[in-house]
Amino acid sequence: MAEQTHRFRPTVCLILPCKGPEPGLERNIEAALRQEYDNYHLTVVTDSEQDPAYGTARAVLSRNPEKHSRLCTSEGSENASGKVGALLTALDDEGGRPEVYAFLDSDSLIPSTWLRELVDPLKEDSIGATTGFRWYFPADGGFWSYVEAEWNAAGTNILFSNRYNFPWGGATAIRAETLDRINIHEIWSEAVSDDMSLNSALKNKGYMIRFLPQCTTATFADNNLQHFLSWAIRQTILTRVYNHSLWRYATVAYSFFDLTSVLGIITAGLCVLFSSSWLLPSVLLLSPTLLGPFRSLHRNSTFKRAMPQFREKFEKAAYKQAIASLIVPWVMTYCIIKSSRSREIEWRGRKYMLPE
Repeated sequence: MAEQTHRFRPTVCLILPCKGPEPGLERNIEAALRQEYDNYHLTVVTDSEQDPAYGTARAVLSRNPEKHSRLCTSEGSENASGKVGALLTALDDEGGRPEVYAFLDSDSLIPSTWLRELVDPLKEDSIGATTGFRWYFPADGGFWSYVEAEWNAAGTNILFSNRYNFPWGGATAIRAETLDRINIHEIWSEAVSDDMSLNSALKNKGYMIRFLPQCTTATFADNNLQHFLSWAIRQTILTRVYNHSLWRYATVAYSFFDLTSVLGIITAGLCVLFSSSWLLPSVLLLSPTLLGPFRSLHRNSTFKRAMPQFREKFEKAAYKQAIASLIVPWVMTYCIIKSSRSREIEWRGRKYMLPE
């Protein structure tokens, strides 16, 4: 009983921006409506009433009239991205001002305990925002889906660091008064990335970001190489523009990895062609590459404990993702090179030119 008394249970508005015929959208909205949290309401925002997501959302909400929910259309924003415009519309919604706002991506499936786990740490004044992350589960077993899943999973490493973590926009909660302190309407008025711009504003005010592995969301994807690279390059460009220190850190780390890998391959060749004395240097230089699959399996095990409801899916994908981990650093290097030469991204059918 004492534990329950000290739980932080403020009023919450859970915002779910949607656009287009998102696979699994109906299921994901249902999950958002079934949170084990008494004092919240769900606001679903679409681009327009003609958007396919609008009809899906309306059907789901109408089947659940007992749930406190609202469906609205985005007013848009001349200088911000479509998603940011939708978020600003929801923040200005006249359904009543909550104590906390939570943000959820439309392709994310969450357990019933997600919202209460995400909100509770906000009782600490030093916490600016809490965040989960996304875990990709390849839907049909395509090779590049496993590479995409592992590329994304590798990003969870930085979330455990107070220096480099950030509030991922697909699973974030923040107090309304904190949004006021950082002047979120001004921050987002010309923002393309909701989470990267929010991260900069929070860090500038000295707030901490609390990462909660148990609030990781599930996304089911089966993408080809072209779609994966387009997504990965866009994420890397956004990181370079909005979180340059992290991008610089990744550039140094992967440059070191590339150098040691190439030298390892060269010394392995020397070992085969000339002398076994090259074996030890080769093994040492190639060890970061060889350890990649083990790190992948360890990551898989960590998040399997955090997301027990998806245990079978983790086990099914574990070894294929571990193999995919061998090429992820090279894909990341490619993305870093591409991101260094471009400020333009395409997102949900729109092109954006990012600031210098």
